[in-house]
Amino acid sequence: MSIIDHIAILVDDLEIAETWYLNHLNAVVTFRDEKYIRLSTENSNIALIDKQHYPDAHIGILIKNKEDLPTEKGKVVKHRDGTIGVYVKDPFGNYLEYIWYSDDQKKVFLE
Repeated sequence: MSIIDHIAILVDDLEIAETWYLNHLNAVVTFRDEKYIRLSTENSNIALIDKQHYPDAHIGILIKNKEDLPTEKGKVVKHRDGTIGVYVKDPFGNYLEYIWYSDDQKKVFLE
């Protein structure tokens, strides 16, 4: 069974999006930079991603072991934060991102 790590939503303005989602969800900000804000809810995470820097909304699927990334299924992206994602497009143009966190990034994003 897969574990959903996050749902990434494209936004035009991170500040407006953060305010809106915090007002509508019982969530807390767990990570923030100039391109991305991560909100934690009781059962998952929402990534607010700036449209100017990220091309696609997606659902992030947690991969525990780097060697289990399905690199043959899609585009491999080594993110600036040390995570590695494999983006796989479904038949309708939606994306799954299979994401692996290094030990350092687990401390930032998963703990």
